[in-house]
Amino acid sequence: MVRAVATAGAALALMASGLAATATAGADPAADATVYMFGSCYDPSQPLQEKPQRVVYGCDSTSVMENMTWSSWGADGATGTGTDSAVQCRPNCAQGPHLDNPIVVHAWNPVPAGSQGCPDNVAFYTDFTVAYPAGVPPWVVPGTDWAPGVQYTYVDGMPAVHFSDQRPYSCTPL
Repeated sequence: MVRAVATAGAALALMASGLAATATAGADPAADATVYMFGSCYDPSQPLQEKPQRVVYGCDSTSVMENMTWSSWGADGATGTGTDSAVQCRPNCAQGPHLDNPIVVHAWNPVPAGSQGCPDNVAFYTDFTVAYPAGVPPWVVPGTDWAPGVQYTYVDGMPAVHFSDQRPYSCTPL
């Protein structure tokens, strides 16, 4: 009799643990899912969006990735193709010509913003390259630097710009 009660108790405990696991497994995984984004020009007034078709990466809108198609996106990084819509700021950005070139984009090293007001569930890609397979803006000269965190280089034999340590300037709405 004691053995039967002990066996029944063990079976009940197993069933209860199975129900608890089922309840946990049934929780909404999207509620805690990390959203991956480009961060330097993050606008907290806009909804969080993964795999965007348009990425403003020159915060004055002189450099914009458009018509982007992403073949990968997540914690391991992002890869996509599209068009770079840029302004050659000569004689100045208001009067310079508009240049559109095909691009291949790679992003990696996502980290939480860690800034006041930034969403807890967002990780921003801190490194990305914009490579030019055909046609390259005249200011992209591999082996030179534009500014700290912006280096001209080659990616897979293509002239490219490597942006490093890219984090949101602010997570406070304007």
